[in-house]
Amino acid sequence: MEKIHLVLNAMKEILIRVWHWKQRDNVPMPKINEHISNKININKLDSNEIELSQIGFPDKITYEKERRVKNITFNKCIFSQSRINGYTFIGCSFISCSFNGSEISDCEFHKCSFSECSFYKTKFITTYIDPISFKFSWMWHWHWANVNAWLFQSLYKNSKDMHQEKFAMQADRKFQFYRRYEFLRGQKRQLKKFFTSLLYDYILGYGYGIKNALIITLMMISIFAYIIDGHLKTHDKSFFKALYFSVVSFTTVGYGDVGPEFETIPMVITIIFLLISMIWFAVVTAIIVKRIVR
Repeated sequence: MEKIHLVLNAMKEILIRVWHWKQRDNVPMPKINEHISNKININKLDSNEIELSQIGFPDKITYEKERRVKNITFNKCIFSQSRINGYTFIGCSFISCSFNGSEISDCEFHKCSFSECSFYKTKFITTYIDPISFKFSWMWHWHWANVNAWLFQSLYKNSKDMHQEKFAMQADRKFQFYRRYEFLRGQKRQLKKFFTSLLYDYILGYGYGIKNALIITLMMISIFAYIIDGHLKTHDKSFFKALYFSVVSFTTVGYGDVGPEFETIPMVITIIFLLISMIWFAVVTAIIVKRIVR
């Protein structure tokens, strides 16, 4: 019964997505529908749970400790069009909040989480913030990929300026993810770019996957060894000899002690494999530079 239930849920999810695909045009941005009349300054919070409020950020702060906000849950609060400067947030949760058009500068967010929040054209400047803190449902990459592409591009630039390379990598991965769905769901749909970026993202780990590259390299060497096995000029017809020839060919070492038979198919396969190996080494070099050197 449990397996049947899982299958039914999966079919339901597929049907929902198909329906949204047909209804894909002009889906409005998510917004807070409830009326908000309460306005609270960030340094005057009187509860650990703030709901349906507009949060203000005064320009002048008397005591520096007033710039520290700790263990507060903001639910459906408005931070839009605010200049949030020099604040430190610790253990805070932001649920369905709006940060549209805000400028967040010289701030720190430690162990915070942002769930289903809107960041349309929000700027991050010299701010310590982990891109993993942002959580979105599939609706966001299905309907508002451009908004989140902007968000993670801003986070990437901010992280690079802060020399936070790990954060920059995480932001770049998310940017590429939402950029991919822009090709599928944007005004100018480009299915070819969507599928090529999909392969690039999953096979090469968004251009950061050193482990992915290693696994694919081993697979390519093994497949070529399996194909060329039995077509080598050698007395030893074992698979390990073919594997040895595959390795020296792939690494372009070419000792010359083993070679393919002078027949059309083995020669063509070997030449194609050598060309693929050169292209693949260029790709792996780019991954290493992107992941380690930068």
